[in-house]
Amino acid sequence: MAVIYVFVKSLIKRVVRKIGQEKRIALRRVQYVQFILTIFWTIITLAILGVITGFSYKDVGLIFTSIFAVLGVALFAQWSILSNVTASVIVFFFFPYHVGDHVKIIDGDDTIEGVILEITLFHVILKFEETHITYPNSLVFQKAVVITKDKGAKVL
Repeated sequence: MAVIYVFVKSLIKRVVRKIGQEKRIALRRVQYVQFILTIFWTIITLAILGVITGFSYKDVGLIFTSIFAVLGVALFAQWSILSNVTASVIVFFFFPYHVGDHVKIIDGDDTIEGVILEITLFHVILKFEETHITYPNSLVFQKAVVITKDKGAKVL
């Protein structure tokens, strides 16, 4: 079981690194996604290991239900953290903009634009003129984003 765990963990890291290189994604962001997916894989492995070592499905289910109930209550108060982390992983794999792109995030009267300096686990950092704007990933995921200039655009 340990060999399979290490193999899949290594595979996750290689695949995420390869996607990151193909999409020209910053190493730090690649490491964020690797970390989140590795945690998910570890939880799955622990559940499987529990069943293999003699715990019944009911026992494993009870343990994980209890853990997720406590996490659910804790994260309910902090739902924005969970939604930003989830949005960050989705943005990593499926969104067409990258660090260095000049973008406009359309949000009615609150539309903002700037050059993407960094995409972190919780937010996107934009630079417009001499101002740094921090915008939550969950909102970037929900709003229309227009790429106005490709990577390599001059930072204002």
